[in-house]
Parts: sequence; C-alpha cells; structure tokens
Amino acid sequence: MIANWFKKIISKNRIDPTGNKEEQDINDLINFLWKQIDIPANATNLKAKAKIFDTYSLSKKKEFLPELYLLFEEHIVEKNIINQLSSKIIRDKIIERYAFLNTYENFYLIFQSSSEQELTLCRTFLFSVLVKSEELVGGNNDPKIVNIKNYLHTDYNFKTIDLIKERKKLLEYSTEIFQRIKNSLGINAITNIYLLIYKSYFQSYHLLDSFTGILNVIPEEILAKDLINFPSKQQMLKMLQKQLYSMEEINERLTKEIIERKKVEEDLKHIEHLNTTILETAMDGVILVNSNGTVLNWNNQAENILELKREETIGRSVYSLVPRKLRYALQNSFSNYIKTGTDELINKRVETSVNRINGTVVHIELTIIAIKTKEDFLFNAFFRDITSKKVIDNEIREAKVIAEKSAKAKSAFLSNMSHEIRTPLNVILGLTGILQKSDFSTPQVDKKNLDGIQFSAENLLVLINDILDFSKIEAGKLTLHNTDFNVLELIHNLSRGFRIKADEKGIDYTVDIAPEVPKFIIGDQLRLNQILINLLGNAIKFTHEGKVTIEITVGKILKNQITLNFAVKDTGVGIPKDKLASIFESFYQVHKPGKNKIEGTGLGLSISKQLIELQGGKLKAKSKPGIGSVFQFSIQYTKSQFKSTEKNQKRIISNQDTTDISGMRVLVVEDNKMNQFFLKQLLLNWNIEVHLAENGKIALEKIEHSVYDLILMDMHMPVMDGPETAMKIRKSPNAAIKQIPIIACSADVFPESKKKAIASGMDFYLTKPLSEKALEEVLFSLQPKGIKGRTSIKTEVSPVKNLVNSSSIKTCDLSFLKKTFDNDKEIIQSVLQIFIDETPLDYQKLKDAVYQNDMVTSKQIAHKLKSSFKTIGLSHQTQLLQKIEQNSAQNNDSKVILELFKQLEESFPQIIKDIKLSIKELDS
Repeated sequence: MIANWFKKIISKNRIDPTGNKEEQDINDLINFLWKQIDIPANATNLKAKAKIFDTYSLSKKKEFLPELYLLFEEHIVEKNIINQLSSKIIRDKIIERYAFLNTYENFYLIFQSSSEQELTLCRTFLFSVLVKSEELVGGNNDPKIVNIKNYLHTDYNFKTIDLIKERKKLLEYSTEIFQRIKNSLGINAITNIYLLIYKSYFQSYHLLDSFTGILNVIPEEILAKDLINFPSKQQMLKMLQKQLYSMEEINERLTKEIIERKKVEEDLKHIEHLNTTILETAMDGVILVNSNGTVLNWNNQAENILELKREETIGRSVYSLVPRKLRYALQNSFSNYIKTGTDELINKRVETSVNRINGTVVHIELTIIAIKTKEDFLFNAFFRDITSKKVIDNEIREAKVIAEKSAKAKSAFLSNMSHEIRTPLNVILGLTGILQKSDFSTPQVDKKNLDGIQFSAENLLVLINDILDFSKIEAGKLTLHNTDFNVLELIHNLSRGFRIKADEKGIDYTVDIAPEVPKFIIGDQLRLNQILINLLGNAIKFTHEGKVTIEITVGKILKNQITLNFAVKDTGVGIPKDKLASIFESFYQVHKPGKNKIEGTGLGLSISKQLIELQGGKLKAKSKPGIGSVFQFSIQYTKSQFKSTEKNQKRIISNQDTTDISGMRVLVVEDNKMNQFFLKQLLLNWNIEVHLAENGKIALEKIEHSVYDLILMDMHMPVMDGPETAMKIRKSPNAAIKQIPIIACSADVFPESKKKAIASGMDFYLTKPLSEKALEEVLFSLQPKGIKGRTSIKTEVSPVKNLVNSSSIKTCDLSFLKKTFDNDKEIIQSVLQIFIDETPLDYQKLKDAVYQNDMVTSKQIAHKLKSSFKTIGLSHQTQLLQKIEQNSAQNNDSKVILELFKQLEESFPQIIKDIKLSIKELDS
C-alpha cells in the first residue's frame, strides 16, 4: 500500500516532462530513504510526513528537507531490524548518490563532523537572528552589527580554524547582538526573535547530537525566562557530556600551552646561555658600553688582547682604558652619532693601537656598532689583535725592497749576459765559417779550430746550465740523483781542463788528495762536478799570479757513510771584507763591468752554495784582498760497494788473488735480439756463462731450475717487464733466488726509470748501450767467492785494422762497438747483421703504430729500437726515438709524433744501406 503510494508520487513526477529537475532529485532522495526501511508498516508517521512534504513547493521542500531526512535516518538506525545501518553509512551513501545536496547549506551541515556541525549551527543561527531583526526595524546601520553580520555570512575554513576560540567568539557576538538589539527594540522583541529562530532550528536539527551547542549562544536572560523548548533529557545529557568533553579538551589544551610556555622559557634561557657562550668564546674581543662610555660587558678575548680582567673594567669608563688620541675620537664619535645618526668611526672598520698596562703596544682592527634602545644608545666594539699582521706587513715591505734590488740586479745580469752569450757564439760562428772554407789539408790547424769551437760551446753550456739550475733551485724542483761514481776520476778529468787554463795564465795548478779518500762513493756526481767547476773556475778567473789548489780530505767516517772535505785555494785578487757576505747572492758580482771586466753570470757561487746545502753541507769563504781566497765545504756520501778493476787486474797478474769474474753464471733477460747478442759477446769475453730469456716469465722459469750469480734485466719487455719480474724474484720463498743480484739495463736516462728499478728490488741501474768498464766494475763488486780465476781479464783478440772505411759510413758511428769488442771483426759484423735482420721488422711495427695513432705500441717499439740505434752510434735517430717514446707515453698530439717519425724515416733507408756496406767491407 505504502510502496504503491510512493510509486504514484514518483510516476507523477516522471510523467511531467516540464517538472523541475531539482524537485525531482529531492523526490528521488525521499524514495531512496523509504527503500532503506525494512518494515514499512512501522513507519506510518513517516508516511504521513512524507505525504505532506510532497505537497510543498520547491523552496519549502528545501527548507524542511533536513527535518524529514533526520526523521528517516533516526528510523533506519534505531527501528530497522533486518537492514541495520549506521548514520555514517547512510550519509556516505547519500552524499555519493546525490551530489546536488552539497549546494544546500542548511542540509550539507548534516554531513559535517560533530564539532563542525556545532559551529555551523551557531553561526547560521546568529546570522538568522540578525536577518530577522533587520526585517522588524528595516535595516541596521550599526557598524559593529554590520561587521558581525559579514563575519557570520562567511563560510568556515575548518583546516585553519581554532574550534575552541571560535566558540568563544560566537558567544561574544551573541551577547553583542542581544545587547544592541535589546537597546534598540526592547527585551521582549529580541527575546521573541531568539525564540522564533530557535524554534525553527529545533524543528529542523533537534535530532542532531550537536544541536544542543546552540544553547551556548543563547543569552542567559532568555534561558532564565524558561521559554525555551529544551531538547529531551537524553539530548541534554549528551550536551552535558559534550560540554564536559569540551572542558577536558580546553583543560588539555591549556596544559599543553603551559608546557609549551615553560619550554619556550627554557629555550629562552638556553638561547641566553648560548649567546653568552658565543660571546665568551668569540675569537674577537667584544666590549659593550653605554652612551657615557661606561663598560657594561667585557668578554674573555678582550681580557686576552688587552690583558685586563673583566672585574677591573665593568662599571668603569672605557675612556680611561685607551690612549688619549683614541679617547677623544670615541667621545666625539659617540656624541656625533647620538645627535646625527652617523659618524666616521661608527659602523666602520678601522685600525688603531692600544697601550697595555705593562707598556707594550697592541695593534687592533676595530669595528664599533651602534644599538638604539628605548632609553639610551649602546655601542658594541668588536676588535682583533693584528700585531702579527703588522709585523708580516713590515716584512713584506722589506721583502719588496729586497725584490726591487734583486730586480735591478737581474736587469744588470741580463745586460751582462747579452755579452757573455754572444762572446762564445761569435767564436763558434767564426771558427765554423773558417772550417767551412777549409780544404782540411792542415789537420793540426783544423783540430785547433774544432777545439776552440768545443771550448766555446762548453762555456756557453755552462752559462745556460747556470741559468736553468738557478731557475730550478728557486722553484724548488731541483732533485739529487745518487749513483756510484769514481770521485778520483772526476777530479782527474776536471783538473785536466783547468790545468790547461792555469798554464795559459802562467799560474800553477795543484791537486792534493789524501790517500784515505776512497775511489768510489755514492752521491750526485753531476752536482759535485758542477760545484767544483764553479769554484775552480772562479779561482783561476780571479788569480793572475801564484797558484790554485784543490784539496780533498776525509772527515767523519760512519758505518755506511763517509764525509769528504773539499777546499779550493787561490792567491788571487781576494774579496773585501764588506763584500764577503754578499758574494753568495744571486746575480752578485764583486767586480762590476768596466775596463777590467771579469766575465761571468753572477750565479755560480749562489748555485754552488744552494747545491751544497741541498746535500746537507755548508759553503764557507775566507779571503783577504791581494792575498787570496779559500772556499771550503763538506758533503756526506754513502760508501760504495764497487771495487776497482785495476786493483783486481794487478792482483790477478801477480797471482796474489785467484778470485775474479770468470766462471760466473749470468742470466740475460732481454727481448731485443741485437742487445742479446751484444751482451752475450761482452760477457763471453770474460769467460762468463750466459743464458738468455726473452721476457720476465721465461726468466722466472729458468731461475727455478738453474742457479745464477747475476741477472741482467731489461726494463721494458712484452709478457712481463723488468720491474714486475724483479718484484716476483724478491718475493720468492726460496732464499737463494730471492738474493740474486739484479742489474737493470735500460735505454732510459731519466731519474724516474732508475727510481722505478730500485723500488722494484733491483740492485744497480746501467744505461744502454752498456759501458764495458761500468759493467766490469759492477761484476767485480758482485763477484761470488769460490770461483776459480783465470790468468787475464780478457781473451786476446787481434785488432782489426781499418775495420770500416770512414768515407763509406756516413750515418753510423761504430767507435763504441770497436772499443767494446777490441775491433773484433766477427763480433761487430754479427751485431750489424742482427740489426739488419731484426730492426726493419720493428721499424715497420713502429710505422704502423704511428700512422694508426696507437700510443701504447708506439711507446713500446720506440723504446725497444732506441737501444739498438744507440749501440751502433745513431745518436740523432736515438734522440728521435726517445722523443717518440716520451710523446706517446704522455698521449701528446699525434701530429708531433708523426713529424718525429718522418724525420726518422728520411734517414732509415740510408742507415740500412750503410750498415750493409759496412758488413761487406768487414768480409773483405
């Protein structure tokens, strides 16, 4: 029956095509709610209300829709037996199906949370009271009421609103509305307005739990009249519970606020403590004073800088603590800033000085900051000690003066050098021109001209080396390269040249070497040679009569070290006492250029002094004008294990010692066939048993099955190179293998290669092509005990006369091979034949690698070819290969490498032709 009635209502609305869509949606909502009731017979009251609702106009339906909906919701929630649903489920379904309800403010509030419902009900309730009161009085121009109305007419943003504060604000607005309208219309009128609006809201929303919140915004005067239709006891109980919850919420919030306030207070105390700590630990001194200059604060750093305790300064005038000049400046600055708001000293960084109590002066960098307070101005001074900076500034100024003097000296040096360099160059060019015109019919004259060219070239080289060494020393890039060398031979070679110069000047030259001076030592031979050249050169240069003497004695001797004392004495012009301290300065010359000009760069003594100091020594000078000078220095060297071959030869010949190098077993590890043959022939001349290995891997296999007294190891090989092989040998568990002496053989002359060899565990480093004498010295120092000797050092070999016609060999210099193998025709021929057989293949590989821009292969093959070219005297081509190797290793521009190879390519065919011709001449 009831279902049929609802169908009639729905069908009636559907039949009307012009029916209002909005009204149709409302009817669909009511129909949906009715379907949720599982026993319609129990809902007769709802049926009657729905029937009356159906007769309403659209506007009236929208007004009474909340009341009817809440009645349906109450019935479904409380009286349904089968289809039991909660209010939340029903509301979720409604809001999902009927989105148009979001536009009905009076209905949409039902779907808000309880606290949001309460605020919305109270806000709209008060707004309705204002609207009703305006209907009675015809508008209200009270600004306060207008502002309240505008506020109440604005929807809430519940994401940002504070619910508790908003309840309080609405109550205040209600009181304000009540009082103002009461004053305007009277108590009865405003009471009736409140009761009328309350009745309307009660009818629509009394079933909401949040409805009782409206009572909070009804004035007490109206509630006291007992005219309000209060909700049921159950609703009142809910209201009281809600108010209790609200009170608990307020109490909890107040508790949180108290805790937060305490935390803020603690944070403020912590910040204050932190500020104090920062102030006290600041690297700058900090002083706070008021406008009268009274000290209010004085931190630890201020105590340290000014050496005044805080207790001695707080409350005192800062003016009594600073010098008079600064005192007046501070007084004027404080006064000016207070009057005008600006001053030259305030908010600026200045430098000044302050006298401490003990009389010392401290230089400070000072900054004063002005702070405006309610009652006064405060001035905060920040300052730091710059006394050290002042000292450094003074030193910089002094250094600048010295640098300017040095610049002047360098300028004079460059002027002098223009002459010094041109002199030998003119000699070289002049004698070269003479030789070009010569028909070489007078060998003695030509030789003198060549000697003159060589002498001038050597002088020019000394000049250039001085400049380069000075630059390296100043840049801190000069390093020492310690090797075994013959110090007696070095002195002998030096003296041979200087004795000639001394003879030319008509003065005597003597060498005095103590008998205990060892022949071999370990040190930097090049630098010792350079030092002695400078000292002896100066001695001869400044001596016009008398003699020059070099003395060498032994100083302190330790287990592995020995100190040699060197002295260079002359009877020359001497040095004035006032200039003796300046002679070691760069570019300094005692005798200025002029009529009696003494040649030189002015760098020799400066470089010598620094080279000696670099080796741990000290150069001293004594001199008297007209009597002469003495230059002395001492350097500590490491004792060498090398032994003299001459001594061994004498012992062998006299049969006093049968221990020599014959009978040794040597493993040569070398991938270059020509070098293999060269080393094998050299060692066979001393009756040494030679075994060959083409790389490190094969060498490791051989030493596992054979015993060797020595290993000659190439640095660069395929499969496994020299350093890697040496490291594996040194790590061998076999003690006998681990201790085999290893000599590095490499075409590299760079110190880095030697360092790499020594670091890998090799004992000695020799450059290719190997010098017979150098190798012999090493072999004697390593000779094993218990090997039976032989009667002579070398096998007798008949010299080969006119081995190679000098006119036929234009590219190669076979002097090294002739000297090494005593003009042995067959050996030299074999070396050259191996070059012909092996080198073209490697040359082609190098060519392919260069044109294919293969840097790794270019480096390896260039290094391999370098020693072969060097052995047969191809010095220019060796340099080209050296440059190709270097550029390839550094991945430089391939165009540079290609250009170098093309220079090599120009001469290579002629080299092969000349060597083949030489081999034919050896056969004849």
